[in-house]
Amino acid sequence: MLIHKSITDFVDDLASDSPMPGGGGVAALAGTLGAALGLMVCSLTEGKEKFRDAQESIAKLKQEGTRLKAELLQGIDGDGHSYLGIVNAYKLPKRNETEIQARSKAIQEATKEAARFSLSVGQKCLQVMNFAIDIVRYGNPNAASESLACGLLAYAGVYSALATVEINLAAIHDKLFVKDFLAISNHIKAQAEELKENITLDAGKRIVINENF
Repeated sequence: MLIHKSITDFVDDLASDSPMPGGGGVAALAGTLGAALGLMVCSLTEGKEKFRDAQESIAKLKQEGTRLKAELLQGIDGDGHSYLGIVNAYKLPKRNETEIQARSKAIQEATKEAARFSLSVGQKCLQVMNFAIDIVRYGNPNAASESLACGLLAYAGVYSALATVEINLAAIHDKLFVKDFLAISNHIKAQAEELKENITLDAGKRIVINENF
């Protein structure tokens, strides 16, 4: 499993010609890292008298971040499994017309499943961006850079996941399926852009640089 590899081995595999990990797995990793950074900010905020008014919000955010981190972590391997589904479909026999049709159908279904999985990763990364907004607002301002990075990593995860969705859609013959998924993808992108702007602005208010040297 990819998630049990060392960081060095994972990065070396990523840099190789191996199809796994790929863009989809990295999208899930980006979201996982974002959620983990948000949880770090929670840990730097909870139990602090200085932030006593935020404790209830932080407790809820910690539960949400823990869920997202776990789900996206599993998504790193899940992306590889969905890719293998396509690979295995292409390996099916095509010795006669019946087998050719069965193989074609299996390829289409596996590609649809891969698109569904990548879309779910993009949706979860978007949830991490929503999580980041509240981390910026309620979290320890001394960790504002981590709060910002939480949102930006998730933003990268959104777009990486949706790129994987769209390359799969290019191979799908079901026009209605493609149309529906493109609409969802575009909606996610629009939300991600708005959240990115808000996260950046809110974090910027907490990161004040003294230019009077």
